[in-house]
Amino acid sequence: MNTKYLPQIIIVAIVGMLLIMSAGINDAGNRTVVQYPTGKLLVKFTPGIYMKWFGTATVYRDVLTYDYDKTNDGATASMVQLGIPVRYQDGGTGTVYGKARFSLPNDEVTMLNLHKAFRSNAGVASKLIKTVTEEGMNLTAGLMSSEAAYTEKRSIFTQWANEQIAGGKYQTELKQISTVDESTGKRVVKNIPVITYGEDGRPVHLKSDLKEYGIHVNGFQITDWNFEQKTLNQISTKREATMAIITAKANAERAKQDALTAEEQGKANVMTAKYEKEVEKERAVVVAEQQKEVAVIRAEQLVDVAEQQKLEAEQKKLAAVEYKQEQILRGEGDGEYKRLVMEADGALAQKLMTYEAVMNRFAQAIEKQKWVPEIQMGTSSGNSAGEGGSNAMALIDMLSVKTAKDLALDMSLPTNN
Repeated sequence: MNTKYLPQIIIVAIVGMLLIMSAGINDAGNRTVVQYPTGKLLVKFTPGIYMKWFGTATVYRDVLTYDYDKTNDGATASMVQLGIPVRYQDGGTGTVYGKARFSLPNDEVTMLNLHKAFRSNAGVASKLIKTVTEEGMNLTAGLMSSEAAYTEKRSIFTQWANEQIAGGKYQTELKQISTVDESTGKRVVKNIPVITYGEDGRPVHLKSDLKEYGIHVNGFQITDWNFEQKTLNQISTKREATMAIITAKANAERAKQDALTAEEQGKANVMTAKYEKEVEKERAVVVAEQQKEVAVIRAEQLVDVAEQQKLEAEQKKLAAVEYKQEQILRGEGDGEYKRLVMEADGALAQKLMTYEAVMNRFAQAIEKQKWVPEIQMGTSSGNSAGEGGSNAMALIDMLSVKTAKDLALDMSLPTNN
């Protein structure tokens, strides 16, 4: 190795080491305050290399976090604490749990003032942010009772705490209120702090330490509350009493409503019955009107039928007269015809029919007689039979002659000259 350049190499190495020792790196998410040996201060906000020149460097986080939640998982938090104890207006105690985020100032002058006051990241977190946050929580708790915080003012608690931490404490004044002491049951007068409001209707704030040092609250939440057992028992007792009162009132209202409902139902039933009767009446009237109309129509129909029957009777009468005249004329014609016929042939046809009928009757009567005796005594049978037959023929001839005479019927055959 050539020792000729060794002194130069040593000098360069020493200078390089000095330069390295005089330089620093600001990481993302941090800012670094550099104090030079001359006393000058510099803030490196951006990530990258800066020169210390044998000065001192103090690193701050851009955002400080205060984790006072129950989970206690604040590995990356600037401060970790299991809840913030508070005391309420009525003396009750409790614990508030949540998280908050605070941004440090971004201008050099304000950052240097913060550095001069607290000297470190931990000093800002514990001496400023933690103190202001816990004070804001307790001042908010002092504006309400533990029961109110438990039952109805949780959202208001969060709002008031955030406003007091970020913008400064509320200006308050004492106000006298008359209330009943729960332990004695007597009415007492108490002085309680209340918020002072300005002419614009907004709460009046006192000086804010965070604003003075340019720190902004960019994240605030309350996740849970714990109350002492005494407060919980008191709230439980009141709640049971309140629920009993509410139940009693509800039952009374229900009974009252049931009575009103029953009354209205009764009225409704009366009106229903009334209208049902009206409906029945209207129905009966309609039926009566229908029956009346039907009766009128039937009467009119009967009148029409009577008129029609009268007309038909008159027509039948006329027809009977015509028929009578027809029959009379027909009878007169038939009689005249028969008379003329009888005058023409001497009623020969009628006489012959009568003669034939009479002779048939004679023949039937004579036929039934026994002209020949079945038993003869003392005479010859031959002569008696002949006598009987002759007698029958003689009777028939006699009757024939008599009938022809009675009918003026000439039974002789005409002779041709």
